[in-house]
Amino acid sequence: MQVQVQVHTKLGPLSYSWQVTPLVILGCGYVGTRIAKTAAAQGRQVRVASRSTGRLQPLTELGIEVKFLDAGTPKNFTAALASQHGCTVVYSIPPVTTLPPGHAMRAALQAAYGAGAASFIYFSSSGLYGDQPDDDVWVDEDTPTTPDGAMQNIVSDELEIERCSFERMKLATLRLAPVYGPGRGVRNRIRKGDYRILDDGQHVTSRIHVDDVVQAVFAAEQRAPHKAKYLLADDAPTTQGEYAKWLAERMGVPMPPYRQMFEPGKARVAHRNRRIRNTKLKTELGIELKYPSFKEGEAAIEAEEG
Repeated sequence: MQVQVQVHTKLGPLSYSWQVTPLVILGCGYVGTRIAKTAAAQGRQVRVASRSTGRLQPLTELGIEVKFLDAGTPKNFTAALASQHGCTVVYSIPPVTTLPPGHAMRAALQAAYGAGAASFIYFSSSGLYGDQPDDDVWVDEDTPTTPDGAMQNIVSDELEIERCSFERMKLATLRLAPVYGPGRGVRNRIRKGDYRILDDGQHVTSRIHVDDVVQAVFAAEQRAPHKAKYLLADDAPTTQGEYAKWLAERMGVPMPPYRQMFEPGKARVAHRNRRIRNTKLKTELGIELKYPSFKEGEAAIEAEEG
């Protein structure tokens, strides 16, 4: 059986066809669930693994297999990947702080290779460029990272990918900007009343819609060179104030309150977002974003939420 997936490019729709490849998502949360549902709808065999198996039980109605995985117990990776020869593995697990840095990632890579996985895709973070951004400076894959202490475990996980010598298994790293979509992002936080605009709203933010993460995963699976890295962000970085103002007017609610980066008696508020250039993502993987700015993405959220 073959599966055909269509990805939008600047030159028009581009179709990928391949023999059905099993998909295993390690650490299936918000983004992983969206990937799993999309892959299952394409007729692919999908397995998701997480500590929160109860939350994932609705996926079984779609034919998706749910398995328990505690990344703090490395031997769990072998069971999570058993009998999935030729699969694509998506690693979406936050750094495991109960183990030495990089240990869980190393165990996952070894288990994936032992299971005969064809591809291993790691969700990293665009926060690696430091917590004191220059709002006028663009970053891309060639920009040196300047991780602060909170990002050191992610650095260790990326290093495990770089050092991995399993040539038969293709490796790719996706550094995600903050992901938004139905039920997640600024809109949801405004509803909850816990969103604050930093300083005067002048800081620039990048983001990526969850459905564009999904298509980037499938494109990387097919087209990414071995050990490639990509920043995932939309085409239009905007200031936090501009985004909040547009969204508050759209939702018919007051502007969210402000807070300062430096407040007396409090620790400085970390701000890791960036003005991200996504050229490599689009040119090397040949994809065209469904939601090139937050305006298209937020309109799609409204349509989906009804």
